[in-house]
Amino acid sequence: MAVTIGVDIGTQGSKAAVYTISGVQVGAAYTPHTITYPGPGLAEMDPEHLVDCAFTAIARALDSAVDNGIDRSQVAGIALSGILVGQVLLDEDSRILFPVITSLDSRAAGHAARAGRDLEPLWAAESGTTTLDAYAAPFQLQWIRDTHPEVYARIARTVSVAPYVSGRLAGHGQAQMVTDPTHASGFMVGWDAATGGFSPAQFELLGLRTDFLPPIVPSDAVIGAVCAEASRRTGLPVGTPIAAGAGDVQQSTLASGMVTAGQATDSAGTTSILTVGVDGIIPAATQIPGLLYSLGTIPGQSFYWGYVRAGGLSLRWFRDQVASRPQDDALYAEFDTLAAAVRPGADGVLFLPYLAGGNPNNPDASGTWLGMDSSTTTGALWRSALEAVAFEYASTIRTIEQSSQPLSEVLVTGGGACSDVWNQIKADVTGVPWRRPQRVDGPVLADAALANQAVGLTDSLADQLTAWNQGGASARPDAARHACYRDIAQVRDDLLSGPLQQVFAGVRTVREVTQRDHREAVGRALAA
Repeated sequence: MAVTIGVDIGTQGSKAAVYTISGVQVGAAYTPHTITYPGPGLAEMDPEHLVDCAFTAIARALDSAVDNGIDRSQVAGIALSGILVGQVLLDEDSRILFPVITSLDSRAAGHAARAGRDLEPLWAAESGTTTLDAYAAPFQLQWIRDTHPEVYARIARTVSVAPYVSGRLAGHGQAQMVTDPTHASGFMVGWDAATGGFSPAQFELLGLRTDFLPPIVPSDAVIGAVCAEASRRTGLPVGTPIAAGAGDVQQSTLASGMVTAGQATDSAGTTSILTVGVDGIIPAATQIPGLLYSLGTIPGQSFYWGYVRAGGLSLRWFRDQVASRPQDDALYAEFDTLAAAVRPGADGVLFLPYLAGGNPNNPDASGTWLGMDSSTTTGALWRSALEAVAFEYASTIRTIEQSSQPLSEVLVTGGGACSDVWNQIKADVTGVPWRRPQRVDGPVLADAALANQAVGLTDSLADQLTAWNQGGASARPDAARHACYRDIAQVRDDLLSGPLQQVFAGVRTVREVTQRDHREAVGRALAA
């Protein structure tokens, strides 16, 4: 019996899982990552640490599979996915030149702002987005160019995290390292949807070199085989085929069974991500602040995706800081029961889920409750937090449906997928059925399926993932509740685009004053 291995290198950690050809998981492991914060707005990871974590997760997952009766010789292939944001910079001798700059890092914000202000927006037509943010690879590269010119001059290859680790599995040097179309589109800007590759015109516009960009191969291409050193560290047989792999957002959506336009995926995690399958660039969607366009793993597949930075984080914050019950996961179901008894609209309470900052069209926004009075209950507050993410999703869905085709369903994954109350609220707010597939393995499932295709164990990646995700629990929208939510959404949109802009700016000033006073107090204490 052959097995394949999927590995996902996320921001928080690396997960590996071993699957049979029929999709049965026979081993899994997780290794947490360390993120360093060398200064305000800075967040980095060590590429060598990421290799260690991924290799450790593979070794432990494979050990688990062996304990379940799998022989190591049965491993037929492996595929990796990983974070789209963050580049590994290598010199001519494949030495690491700089830490990975993560999505939590804002050092390149000035470069992104200048590009939006001063340059012709070629990315709107080529890359399908008008959202320019610090995490985009070209702006991080500009920051390296301008602040560390000696590093920039030595870059011989830049690759995303998963392609780098895949290359290390194969024992490749920088000259042999490649990427795939999904990781190229993960540059956010600087790539061309028409070709599926990098955009020379955008790189020239941004004043960046192109000689260090990696060759692009299909996601299911075999890029090499496990080398002796990687075999020693992971337990994988020498010569195990390695697929090119794909980005984590792409593999997360694919793992849920989203294989065609008209489907969408809700990754209900710490950051809530909505991914909507489309047939190509939609100009109206491109203009939505915060919305990004990427290629999918399956050839011809593409989607728009947006995020609520503090989607699931808002609920964890409520648990830890408001309810003062940190680490108590039983609270989620308990408060869901309270929220289910509250009418749509949370008894007039609106929550704005900007605990991790605002959106590009509302950068000063912060977490806010509106409409509370002395009768407001815990259930109403919790429901308002659940509704907040649904309202954020609704505006994106509305624009795409008006310009493209109606959505048939949204497939929900991640920790929040377990909340039937939240899934029903999302269906009622958006007017689209929400379905939790029977399995919510995440990207590692799609990675294993991709390895199957790469080594010829399956003919159709789409058919395999569809079959593995049949059934599950579905929440269908209620017409009356949807009409109520549609009215509330309009009021909410008017507030966010109008008076709250000034309110948020004022609150930002208050925060700056308190931070200044705190710094001065610390200075006085140190001086004393």
